[in-house]
Amino acid sequence: MDYLKGDEMIEMVVKLALKVKKCMMNLQAMTRAPVVRFGTAKRASELKFFMEDLNNFDTLAHVFNKSSRFGRLQKVQCAIAGMNLYMRFSCSTGDAMGMNMVSKGVQNVLDFLQADFPDMDVIGISGNFCSDKKPAAVNWIEGRGKSVVCEAIIKDEVVRNVLKTTVPALVELNMLKNLTGSAIASTPELDAQSIYA
Repeated sequence: MDYLKGDEMIEMVVKLALKVKKCMMNLQAMTRAPVVRFGTAKRASELKFFMEDLNNFDTLAHVFNKSSRFGRLQKVQCAIAGMNLYMRFSCSTGDAMGMNMVSKGVQNVLDFLQADFPDMDVIGISGNFCSDKKPAAVNWIEGRGKSVVCEAIIKDEVVRNVLKTTVPALVELNMLKNLTGSAIASTPELDAQSIYA
């Protein structure tokens, strides 16, 4: 995890300059989840068990990792839907966003799997189980991408003079809008911006 130390300046959308006291970057995994199809659900489940067998992980990671100096396979999670298998590959990507890196690693694994599963039909490199830029529960539970958490102190005079409100009114607005209003609208985020989680 990376930390910013001391007083670092950041600019908010409202054009406020704040002194950031603490900042932490949480590096989560980037994901790609291809969907493959077999002639039977039994055959799809055989690949699922193969992919999730910890005895096979080192081999899969070696094949995946050959595509990049930075991309490293962390885990594979599978979900089966009839004859279709969705394989969610999670990997670290260094400082890069890494979608191309992950896609290349996934393609390496799919090519490798064809030897033991020649009846596997690759429908798409992304079957949407990776949930790229979507407010999906799998991203909240498993994590995806990178996130930054910062702590900032906004002085009362700045709230009054620049935002033209008070701290208690701002707190109430947050509760009524981002929590209660979002819940009434059945918005899954319950806050302002988690769609890119």
